[in-house]
Amino acid sequence: MAMLHSEGAKRAYVNGGAVIRSFLKRDLISDMVITTIPILLGAGLPLFGGDPRDVALKHLRSQAFPSGLVQSYYEVIR
Repeated sequence: MAMLHSEGAKRAYVNGGAVIRSFLKRDLISDMVITTIPILLGAGLPLFGGDPRDVALKHLRSQAFPSGLVQSYYEVIR
């Protein structure tokens, strides 16, 4: 992130549970888009598990799509 910042980058897109957790742990996430699909999984690994602290979020907006997919936009509260 320091290298990207030095090159003038203002934002970076990160994806994947482990990558997001590592960025959250270092307070490198300022906002998130969480996409919900209309399927309930019977089993699986928690996407944001593994960090014992809570991360407070402020809901900014949500957008629903005809497929049932919903994207919710959040700001990370520091």
